[in-house]
Amino acid sequence: MSPTTSADQPSVAPMRWGIAATGGIARAMTQTLATLPDADVVAVGSRSPDRARVFAEEHGIPRAYGSHEALVADPDIDIVYVASPIAAHERMTIAALDGGKHVLCEKAFALNAPQARRMADAARRNQRFLMEAMWTWFLPPIIAVGDLVRSGAIGRITSIRSDFCVPVAPGARHLDARSGGGALLDRGIYSVALSQLLLGSSPAAIRALATIGETGVDTNVAALLRHDQGTISTFEAGLESLSEISADIVGTEGVVTLPRPFHCPSEYTIRRNGTEPARVEVRHRGLAHEAEHAMQRIREGHVESDVIPLATSIAMMQTLDDIRRAIGLRFPDDEQDAPESMIRQECP
Repeated sequence: MSPTTSADQPSVAPMRWGIAATGGIARAMTQTLATLPDADVVAVGSRSPDRARVFAEEHGIPRAYGSHEALVADPDIDIVYVASPIAAHERMTIAALDGGKHVLCEKAFALNAPQARRMADAARRNQRFLMEAMWTWFLPPIIAVGDLVRSGAIGRITSIRSDFCVPVAPGARHLDARSGGGALLDRGIYSVALSQLLLGSSPAAIRALATIGETGVDTNVAALLRHDQGTISTFEAGLESLSEISADIVGTEGVVTLPRPFHCPSEYTIRRNGTEPARVEVRHRGLAHEAEHAMQRIREGHVESDVIPLATSIAMMQTLDDIRRAIGLRFPDDEQDAPESMIRQECP
């Protein structure tokens, strides 16, 4: 289903946003919201009062708070954008929901599936909107490719291949186990999401290998997933080298290629068997599409997205949990479900 946007709606009072965290993705979202006529960033919160103040001054935000608790207590905020490290997603999201706020939470949605379930429960308990900020699913090029694949343009999908390796500097947040770092949750999530989007289901079997670095996170991970339809999806994610960051969707009658960066492309190529490749450009506005969708759903009275429902985010977290179990990766204070789906690690 293609998401609609607030551009399709009549003029309404701007929705008031609070930004929880002050990192790079928080900055990108704040800049994006400033371009939307029905959005108004009214506050920012950080563990550091100084960082919150500097961020607020940089972006012309009226209020800066030195704690997340103070941010979610602000009565003039309608929706909180949670952009903290992954390990803090559950705590910050539930606090915002319990405070009567709607929430758009960055991916990976949580540290593990049990946390994701509690977050969804909190949204339903409070009757507040909650959505994972999986911006890829809202981009027009990805929507076009999904429609193309589902129309049968390249036949039955037999395999999906993707890679997302980008080196990080020593001391980067990606290397911090306590923050929920590692290649899988930061990079591999996009490959898991691409397969989930195009195939509409979680894998039935999983095999995975990884290199665990000195800080206790996966610096390189590769996974092989078999889906119920017989489709095989494979991916590599890493923090030490630079890959093509591309994806190929292979069917019985052709191939669709998403070039760098496959998670936010501005074009795709389709090559049907026996024909020359055709390149198709599709413009997009980055993070704006997911923000517009969230605001529209809230205004319509919904508590979750119809593009990426909470059950889908939980299912993807379960897949990530199963991959982590296969590679032996656990975070400090981690929890995972009892391995009732351990069979997914054994590909016959």
